[in-house]
Amino acid sequence: MKKFCSILVVSLVFAAQQASACPFCYGAKDGKSTQHMAVAIWFLFGAVMSVLGGIGAFSFKIWRHGRMPTPPHEQLIEDLDDDE
Repeated sequence: MKKFCSILVVSLVFAAQQASACPFCYGAKDGKSTQHMAVAIWFLFGAVMSVLGGIGAFSFKIWRHGRMPTPPHEQLIEDLDDDE
């Protein structure tokens, strides 16, 4: 058990060193890849927000259309159906 724990600790230490070697993890603000990644994140954020905005606008339109009064010709048809 002691040997297993020591191997686990050593592997975690080495894994942490490998993970922190990335320029994104260091936060290299001067790197081109960091700037490109920021542009990509903002583009995807805009794409998601435009889709959600479209869904919201469509839902608002359906809600507003559902609250409109019935046109007179359809109201006459409903009145005739109720009389029968």
